[in-house]
Amino acid sequence: MKKLLSAAVGLVLALTTAGAVQAKTVQVSALEDFNTANPPQVLHVQMNANTRLDYDVMLFQGYQVAGKVSMSNGTFTFTPIAFVNFQEEQVPIKKEFAAYYKGGNGVIRQNQPFLLVFPENGPDTFQYYVPSSSDINK
Repeated sequence: MKKLLSAAVGLVLALTTAGAVQAKTVQVSALEDFNTANPPQVLHVQMNANTRLDYDVMLFQGYQVAGKVSMSNGTFTFTPIAFVNFQEEQVPIKKEFAAYYKGGNGVIRQNQPFLLVFPENGPDTFQYYVPSSSDINK
């Protein structure tokens, strides 16, 4: 009876956590100095990992991303508006993918890594193509 009860509880927990939206924490590097308590209106960062925002928008490691910054609840929110790809083309981002800053207050220096959390970004559940260095150099 105990095994049946614990199996039922495990099934309920698995079903409730499977439907929850998971956040994706991404490390980026600042491309200019800024203060987290008073950030600029537009912030430029470089991606330190591949990050899929949705099916259509993938920010690869090394992409430089510009984003609007807004303050809320003592922290700032970063909403990407454009990125520069490996062909040095500026590509606008039409949808809004707001991420909030995760970390302490203070000055972030150029090339210093920090974390952004995309709360409405779940795990990748589909296959996608990741270019190799030979594809990039063509």
